[in-house]
Amino acid sequence: MSIAAAMGCFALAATSANAAIILADDFADADRSSSDGTIGAWNTVSGISAPSTTLQFFKGGTTNQAALFDNAANDADGAFDVNNNMTAGGWDTTITLAVGGSDIDLSSLVLDLKLTNGSGAAQTTGSKSGEMLVEFFDVGLSSVGTADLGGNQNYPTASYQRTLDVTGISLSAGQTYTMVVSARGTGFGHHKALDALTLNGDITAVPEPSSAALLGLGGFALILRRRK
Repeated sequence: MSIAAAMGCFALAATSANAAIILADDFADADRSSSDGTIGAWNTVSGISAPSTTLQFFKGGTTNQAALFDNAANDADGAFDVNNNMTAGGWDTTITLAVGGSDIDLSSLVLDLKLTNGSGAAQTTGSKSGEMLVEFFDVGLSSVGTADLGGNQNYPTASYQRTLDVTGISLSAGQTYTMVVSARGTGFGHHKALDALTLNGDITAVPEPSSAALLGLGGFALILRRRK
């Protein structure tokens, strides 16, 4: 093995990417008694600091906060049911992602959703369709990536799941980002509840050089010195 090849092996050994759930919650303990929805704690947090356990929802494309339905139907399975009709603009919610010491390459955002009517009860799927979108912003409010379903999609059932492909969006170590999740829809009036959220990605670990690696590099340095 050449010195260059060996040095390359050391470089590869110094980094590794591990698939992980970056952030997830099923909102089973969701509190919707005020406009600010809250949870006890996020179920899973990896590679980032735990975000706020308060979730605010805004009427789509505005800074006007939307209220939450709080009824027995939502208590049964945990959900944030936003009181703003999809035909009135839907909703947006933001989550802050403060990245730790390793870069994160995102892969997917999985959203469990539920159709509801104007009182927060179950809704039918007929003559309705919807879109889900996500966008990530850096601290300077510059967009670092977006994903959507490619347009309004028919709802398969009243409770359903959507997966947004966020491959190609990277979050740098030590930086803070804002994730904006948006719900939109068309057709007959309906509301959309957020039932669960899972953000997946690969965490690229850059460990401290091991003693063996340092000794190996020292050996190569000695060889190079002797060749001069």
